[in-house]
Amino acid sequence: MRAARLHAARDVRIDEIATPEAGPGEVLVRVRAVAICPSDLRLYQDGHASGVVPDHPMIQGHEFSGEVAALGEGVEGPPVGTRVAIEPSWHCGKCDLCRAGYQNLCRNVIFPSFPQRDGALAEYIACPDFSVGVLPDSVGFIEGALIEPLGVGIHAVRLSEATPADRIAVLGAGTIGMSVMLVLKARGVEQIALAEPIEGRQEWPRELGVDPIAASHQELLDDEVEADIVFECSGNNEAVEQAMRLARPAGRVVVVGIPHPDEVTFDSTVPRRRELTVVFSRRSRDTLEEGIELIATGAVDMASLPVRMYSLEQTAEAMEATASRPGDMLRAVVEP
Repeated sequence: MRAARLHAARDVRIDEIATPEAGPGEVLVRVRAVAICPSDLRLYQDGHASGVVPDHPMIQGHEFSGEVAALGEGVEGPPVGTRVAIEPSWHCGKCDLCRAGYQNLCRNVIFPSFPQRDGALAEYIACPDFSVGVLPDSVGFIEGALIEPLGVGIHAVRLSEATPADRIAVLGAGTIGMSVMLVLKARGVEQIALAEPIEGRQEWPRELGVDPIAASHQELLDDEVEADIVFECSGNNEAVEQAMRLARPAGRVVVVGIPHPDEVTFDSTVPRRRELTVVFSRRSRDTLEEGIELIATGAVDMASLPVRMYSLEQTAEAMEATASRPGDMLRAVVEP
């Protein structure tokens, strides 16, 4: 099969490699769409993921959908040809955290596209059967690939314990920030304020009825926005402290964005004096079925989010487009 493999920082090559087989308990998926996540971009740019260096030319990509191509031993379905989305955080089910219901914090987690496990920027990938969810005919492959970041939004909103009565502030209107806002809207939350510096990315939240929309957290503060819950979705190193300044006393901050570099510092005066609860959100947990249902029922419209399409041979271009953060694109999507 053909695969886009990262040989070194910014060195992606299309290689011909052996097609994987579906082992016991696995489903072989013919990949149809892969959305490029900023975490993919960081490995592409840096040549490592939070200091973990690939020990072989890596196949990236963990936001993906496709069709069932084969079933491994002991797997009864879904049938070959079924259209599917994938939850890419593959837990062991046996460790103490898995047994306690924290599968996203599994001590033995396998995450495709994080070294050393290959991802989905290839024609085929073998996945655990428990990670596969059937896509209704009404849900396209691009939407199927975006179910993974939607799941991140679902998990973050669950952690926030948001109610329709809460006033919310969101920092960042990328795919994760939009996913958070879409899930909040689907749950009846109407009071949402947004800080997003890229003017083009303010358009889709405005269509959702988000108000006010500002270019910075300071503009929200000037508008006297004080939120019950603040979601930090930008990944900006300064945004955690900015989120704290937008939260009311006894409020909550949910940190969803992944800062780059990883170290974050802040003045403890605000969270200490306001007695804030700060929660860090880790990927997603048991969100695949809900994500599919939200899209299939029309409660969440992922199809309206702007994407740019690329071929497998254009994977490096898709990465560079992601790096440029254009106002008219939230995800670059590769079709292997």
